[in-house]
Amino acid sequence: MAPGTAQDGTRPSLSGVALAVAVGVIVVWVGFLVWLLVEANATEVTWSRLLVVLGSVEAVAFAAAGALFGTSVQRQRVEDQRARADAAESRASANETAAVNGQKLAAAIKVTRAGGARAALGTREELSADARPEPDPLLELANRLFPD
Repeated sequence: MAPGTAQDGTRPSLSGVALAVAVGVIVVWVGFLVWLLVEANATEVTWSRLLVVLGSVEAVAFAAAGALFGTSVQRQRVEDQRARADAAESRASANETAAVNGQKLAAAIKVTRAGGARAALGTREELSADARPEPDPLLELANRLFPD
């Protein structure tokens, strides 16, 4: 198992050092904004320099906020996709069982209702050579859906 993954294979939300760093960077950014408000009457050169520093801190703070919010959103998506996969797997299993049962039913119909099988078993007596048995719709359906 890769480091930082939970037992079920998903990556947990930020924790430990990563969480502390992300929260710390956001707090520093907010503190820097408050400090800029306090320094509102600084000279233009000072403001220019402070805004350059603010841009750097702001980029890191937004990345930290993205990491905090992104992990929770991604975790929810993973859980939703896992639920969809489980549902699809159960539907596939049910469909596979139905297909096998349908093939068994078709084979049983073919064996019990086929003209050759009846004659071999003596279950049907032909009265004349010209007599044609009525078509069996169930046998025809089985032959059409499951041809040999």
